[in-house]
Amino acid sequence: MSTTTTLHQGSRSAPDEDGLDDIERYVASFDKRERRELAAAEAAIDIAILLYRARERRGLSQTAAAELAGLRQQAVSRFERPSANPQLDTIRTYLNALGYAMEIRAIDATTGEVAASVALSNRT
Repeated sequence: MSTTTTLHQGSRSAPDEDGLDDIERYVASFDKRERRELAAAEAAIDIAILLYRARERRGLSQTAAAELAGLRQQAVSRFERPSANPQLDTIRTYLNALGYAMEIRAIDATTGEVAASVALSNRT
């Protein structure tokens, strides 16, 4: 699971002698395709949470955020669902309308070292 999402503590069992809980043991049994699908699902959840938190932090309703971005409220509602899968440019445009910039970082999956980053400028 990514660092931005957390599970409800009551939904996980205590680690066994091997240090794994039931969920970790289950995930460890996944093949390569299942691991990719899980990673994609986690990323979709993380993006939906990011968009929700950005709007909430500005104290905006979905309707108010939609007006700022030139969208309909239903579009903002969709962005805040993991199934939305919005395009990068759509995310950037929406966040810009809320007064945020966006940064993308390439991080080594093994070491955590940042290989490169780019700040995506606001459109004018």
